[in-house]
Amino acid sequence: MDNIALGPDAQANHTLAVLRGDTMDGTLGKNVEFLPGLTLRADPALDLQGTWRSPPGRLLELEAAPGAPGDWIGLHLTLPLADLAGIGSVGFAARASASKTTVLRACFRSGVGRGFVDTFFDKQLLLRPEEASHVDVLAPRMRADMPERAPWRELIFFLPTEAFRIALIDLRVFAV
Repeated sequence: MDNIALGPDAQANHTLAVLRGDTMDGTLGKNVEFLPGLTLRADPALDLQGTWRSPPGRLLELEAAPGAPGDWIGLHLTLPLADLAGIGSVGFAARASASKTTVLRACFRSGVGRGFVDTFFDKQLLLRPEEASHVDVLAPRMRADMPERAPWRELIFFLPTEAFRIALIDLRVFAV
C-alpha cells in the first residue's frame, strides 16, 4: 500500500489503512500489537482473554473475556503530533457497533516528563448492535490540559472491563 498522504495525521491514518486492507487475527492478552502504532493494553490484573480479527471491510472485531477484576483496557493509536502549534483542531471520526449497548470514552494522551496527561473528548461513544457513527474534536488552544509540545501522543479508546464484543468498523483521525 502506498503512503503518499501528507500532514500531521498521515502516519496514523496510514496505519489504519494498512489494517483496513489486510486480513489478520489473533488472541487478546495484556498487550497486543495489531500493527506498529496500534496496540491494545490491558490492566494485567484483568487476565484478559479473547480473540481479535480484522476482516475485510472492518478494522477490528474484539471479543474479550476478562478472567478477573481490573481497572482498564485501552486501544492506543500513536499520533505523530509532537507540536500542536498551528493546529486548530484534532479529532476522530469512527463507525462502530457492539453486541449490546456499550459506552466508551476517548482521550488524547500527551507525554510529559516521566508521565502523561490525558485530555478527554467531551462526548462519549455510544455503541449498540446497529452500526453508528461518532465524530469528536478538541481545540488544543482552548484546553489548558493539552500541552502544545509533547515527545509523544496517542488517541486512546477506553474499553469496558467486563466481557464485550465490539466492532470498530472504521476510524479516521484528523489534525487541521
